[in-house]
Amino acid sequence: MTKEIIVIIVSWVISIYCLLKYVPRERLREAHISLLMSQTLAWIFEFIQVHFELVEFPFREFHNATKMSFSLHYIVLPSFGVFFILLYPLKKGLYRRILHYLIFSAALPSYTSIVEHFTSLIEFKKWNWFIAVCANFILLWILKKFVFWFRKELT
Repeated sequence: MTKEIIVIIVSWVISIYCLLKYVPRERLREAHISLLMSQTLAWIFEFIQVHFELVEFPFREFHNATKMSFSLHYIVLPSFGVFFILLYPLKKGLYRRILHYLIFSAALPSYTSIVEHFTSLIEFKKWNWFIAVCANFILLWILKKFVFWFRKELT
């Protein structure tokens, strides 16, 4: 088995385990809508990245079907999105909320940078860690607005 397949399998197992283990039953509805919206945003985000040749995915699960990575943007990023929403500090101050955004915005680019360095799952062409953090900050803000609107608690 190649290291790319191992990374994909480990990413799937960890993501699914964390979702099944740490999402409270009373917040399943919120987790589902967060996961679906995160997948939608990830697909659009990844499509733009590939279309403008900002990133490339040399090793893909569906090599003939698409130029995009399935696992990295359909399970890993949405899992981050679910936990971003579930752990969002509603009743905390502005600094705590900004810190929450920064931690989650930096976590996924850090993961993809490590994956890029050690595997051929992703290759940054005209993309870097800082741009990814800024883009994820915006994506998480959109996700939060949508999920909170869906919950009827637009904040």
